[in-house]
Amino acid sequence: MADLLTQVKTVNVFRNGAEVIRTGKTELKEGMQTLYVHGLTNTASNDTARLYIEEGVSCANLRFEEADKENAHSKELQEKIALLEKQIEVKEMQLTLWQNNGDFTSHDNVSATEIQDYIEKLPERMEKLHKEIVALGKEIRDLQKEAEEELQKESLPVLVADVTADHDGTYACELHYHENAAGWDPVYEIRSEKEEEIEIRMRGEIREDTNEDWKDVKVSLFTGDPSTDDVLPELLPLYLNIQENIAVGRARNARAAGAMAMKASMDMEDMMVMEEAAEVPMMRMETQEAEVQNEETMTEYALAGNRDILKGNKGTMADLQKYVIPAEYNIVTVPKADPHAYLVASIKTVDLPVLNAVEAGIYLKGRYTGSIYLDSDMTKEKVDITLGKEERVHVSFKELAKKNSTTLLKAQKVVEHQYETKITNLSDEDITVLLKDQLPVSQNKDITVEALDLGGAKLDKDYGMLEKKIDVKAKETETYLLNYKVMWPKDKRIQQTRAYRRTFCPVCGAPVTGRFCPECGSDTSV
Repeated sequence: MADLLTQVKTVNVFRNGAEVIRTGKTELKEGMQTLYVHGLTNTASNDTARLYIEEGVSCANLRFEEADKENAHSKELQEKIALLEKQIEVKEMQLTLWQNNGDFTSHDNVSATEIQDYIEKLPERMEKLHKEIVALGKEIRDLQKEAEEELQKESLPVLVADVTADHDGTYACELHYHENAAGWDPVYEIRSEKEEEIEIRMRGEIREDTNEDWKDVKVSLFTGDPSTDDVLPELLPLYLNIQENIAVGRARNARAAGAMAMKASMDMEDMMVMEEAAEVPMMRMETQEAEVQNEETMTEYALAGNRDILKGNKGTMADLQKYVIPAEYNIVTVPKADPHAYLVASIKTVDLPVLNAVEAGIYLKGRYTGSIYLDSDMTKEKVDITLGKEERVHVSFKELAKKNSTTLLKAQKVVEHQYETKITNLSDEDITVLLKDQLPVSQNKDITVEALDLGGAKLDKDYGMLEKKIDVKAKETETYLLNYKVMWPKDKRIQQTRAYRRTFCPVCGAPVTGRFCPECGSDTSV
């Protein structure tokens, strides 16, 4: 019989789960024997365990057993603890004797000199005994902690192999298996120094709860998961039929949509509870960037050097990759929607790494200013990254008096709108503000929108969006006026509807153009 004790040397961490590689050496005798391989955890997938040994050893049988026997080290620890407890007991007896012997009323023939000497030495001797007892207690606690770890090891599964060695010797071995209680999540940071570029940094938050620390291990992070669910989808026949009862069908769809929204809401609440329960302090680490290798189905980030990944729910941070992207900075205001100005960095979408609706923290000149959702949506030419409010700019917006009239010949109602925007520069420097406004867009031939004065703004006719760069000198105010009119048949009423802006589902992260997520059905307005 031979034991093989292994230590973690390499971990390949997937988004959920990890491949763990442990190494060790064992002494084998020539001939057949049973090898007990230690190192598997209670959270490991035993059916993925693979054992590698140097040439010269063959295996006849592999199986798993519970290590229900007390190992030699555990027994040795218990003996040490018992011995130390006896030493504490002896020293406590010595303390009691020293205290009792300090009463000289029952002693005859004791000189004053002897009493004086005893009194002077008593504090020093008692202090020494106290320190020795405290030190022994600490040593016992350390051994008890080690004994508890050994006890846990004794309950772990053991890979048992019947092996035959060609000759006596020391053989190097490796144990590979998939670990379920591990994974990592990407964390993005956007850093700006207000120059002509912006930095997007990708970091990895590594987690493991295997009940052991991974010490001095080589770590690689992979963007995917080992899964059998990633299969090519199959199209099934699509049949069309006449719906017999539209009202019933609509009611059924409404109930289904309501149930889906309710389920999404409940799932969201559960997720919030889980996230709240799982909130833990983070362990900040600044490291070298990883070596990036794009493979067929995943991207690998090989972290530089070796590192410690501690057990528990603490997250270990690692820098993976950064992208330095050309950016155009503007102070932007949309006064019709928000009476503030914002510092915005615009970058080309093609320059972004491939992202899927991720949340990114924003750091402006090293200071954290908030977070945004970032998405490399290739349907857009540019991505605007809001870096924070621009407090040097004050914006006021109001609608001036409407002018209502009716054209008799065409029997049309005419409403003239005029809006005023004032931009005040509170700083001591001249600035340029990009103002965004809009005209309503007619979706009916009976409704006409006519621009009377755009104030020099550029108009996107398809969407009615206006843009104008306005130079504002230090401590001064500039005024922008927008004037347009709307005409429609006087016997009809206009209904205004605003298109849903494109958002991302807070549950699954899918792009959403309406109220409900097309992927999971969550209500994004909640």
